[in-house]
Amino acid sequence: MKKDREELEGHIQERFREIKGTRKKVHQTNSILKDKGVPLGTFEDISKGDQALSAASESLLCVITEVIHEVTGYDDMSPERWFSENEIEMAHQNIKEVYGFENRLMLPIVIEDVKKIREDSFLTSVKMSFLVQMSNSQLIFYDYKTQRSAVYVMKRDGVVPTPYLNKNSVKSIASEMANDDYLEDMITLNVYSNEVKPFTYNENTRLFTINDGAVVSILDGFHRLEGGSRAMTMNEYLNQDMILSIRSYDTPKAQKYFGQINTINPVKIERRKELLSVKNSDLVVKELQQHPKSEFKKGKIASAPKISEITGQLTTFDIMSYGIEHSFNLKSGLDVDEVSEYLINFYKYLFGYYVDEFILDPRKYSNTLINHPLMFLGYTVIAKHFQDTNKPLKELKEYIGNINFKDEKLVEIFNDKSKRGINSNPLRKMVIEYFEKYVQGSVTVG
Repeated sequence: MKKDREELEGHIQERFREIKGTRKKVHQTNSILKDKGVPLGTFEDISKGDQALSAASESLLCVITEVIHEVTGYDDMSPERWFSENEIEMAHQNIKEVYGFENRLMLPIVIEDVKKIREDSFLTSVKMSFLVQMSNSQLIFYDYKTQRSAVYVMKRDGVVPTPYLNKNSVKSIASEMANDDYLEDMITLNVYSNEVKPFTYNENTRLFTINDGAVVSILDGFHRLEGGSRAMTMNEYLNQDMILSIRSYDTPKAQKYFGQINTINPVKIERRKELLSVKNSDLVVKELQQHPKSEFKKGKIASAPKISEITGQLTTFDIMSYGIEHSFNLKSGLDVDEVSEYLINFYKYLFGYYVDEFILDPRKYSNTLINHPLMFLGYTVIAKHFQDTNKPLKELKEYIGNINFKDEKLVEIFNDKSKRGINSNPLRKMVIEYFEKYVQGSVTVG
């Protein structure tokens, strides 16, 4: 950005107050945002405070700025004052990619690796972004016959039914998903039709095809779907996994199913068993994400290929797992428990000594290497060194303080443009090798 983000957010909030005072401008704003691919309700959520403007992705912030300028005409909202030409172009591209605006899904749709439970019941796992794309493509609808009673709202065309929505619940789900702190949950879709064969399933390939002409409604998980949609306005790299249950029920059976799950299981399921096998290093990272005493538990480890600085993410799941697998010898569940416990304690000291850089204001220090996503490979090497040499963790502050983050060799590694950034294994190996030499005393300290 050309100018300070917080300054822009202040201007946006001021213009929001003006727009909300005119029904015509609210309608115009929503219409233009929708045309640009932003989900309906985003303007209301942000303007009412249901979704923090500070949590919006930079791409969404740019598009909102552009739309407000178009609606109000104020020079202070001209996107060119705040964003470069390339940033504006990338913002449009990112919004279209995130919400599937340019590449809307069409039936038939093929879903892979689907397990057949019964003739009318199937199970698989998908990305929440896929379900959001289906929803934004108007392929998933809310069937009032098989859901909670409608809420009736007066609109221009008269009184119309709208789905019951607990905004606080959606807000909570969206926040946890955007921060990679939401445990995979289940969404149930109903695929049916009275006119065509609604689906085709191949038991050999495990491919499930939703046929053209089928109707897809949501039987359970509407709040989760809405939460996922809003999470993508906060974190465009959302990588949330979801369990997908697919049913093919007629209306009476769908009504019975809905009544059953809301009687037997009224509380939202927070986690199903893992569908995929994981490495021991993955289990350590998950413990870092979930342990109540872990400094990482508040969504600081991203599941996506990139971090979202806005939500306070510091590094990625894959980077952490890669470093732990390389540095620690994890042969058993006991090894996983012991290493998890040590690293939780290690990062408690590290983040405690450098609270500004990692907890309070990491974005302020984003131009340094101390909290660079790849730097956590170095910290893993250092943690192993401290463990092997029985160094007390109270010496960690001085040890980290002696690292020369301006060392030409280190800067060259982190700024290497010839490789695929933080997802490059050769680059990761270079970082690990640098710090292995550092802990051995082969690299000069600052």
